[in-house]
Amino acid sequence: MPEASRSALLQRKLELLAGFLAELEPLVRPGRQPGGNLERRAMERLVQVVVEAAIDVNGLLLAARSLPPPGSARESFVSVRDAGLLPKNVAERFILSYVGLRNRIVHDYDTLDPSLVARAASRLLSDARAYARAVASHLDDDHGPSRAREPRVPYRRTPSPRLRSPVRTKNQ
Repeated sequence: MPEASRSALLQRKLELLAGFLAELEPLVRPGRQPGGNLERRAMERLVQVVVEAAIDVNGLLLAARSLPPPGSARESFVSVRDAGLLPKNVAERFILSYVGLRNRIVHDYDTLDPSLVARAASRLLSDARAYARAVASHLDDDHGPSRAREPRVPYRRTPSPRLRSPVRTKNQ
């Protein structure tokens, strides 16, 4: 993949990550439990896609540095940590907590305790933002500040308490 395409894809993944975090944030206010099955499932899904976006970014970062592709989601965080692309503490939290939670959500291994998911989602907000900042700083290092920018939310968040899709059609 040409470097310009990889850079654009990395930036797009970071923008998606920022959008997912913006959707997750109102669901994880301190002391608040998800308000029913819809919110609980939305929170679970958002945790899943945040972790998956980070895994995708890891693969792109490793490929950009001609490092071998990871064999698993956990290995992707180990590899970017070992390559010095991610702070150790952030990588460890993804390795020890979020990848396993994502697997439990995706594969429906067992019943998830909504309060545990809510606590993990709350921590994930700050950890995923730290992750995005670390990745953005490496984009700055690789391409200079003019090529990399702070990830932006690709759509406007609505103040409504109802969940809405971030996907917009031409007619909306």
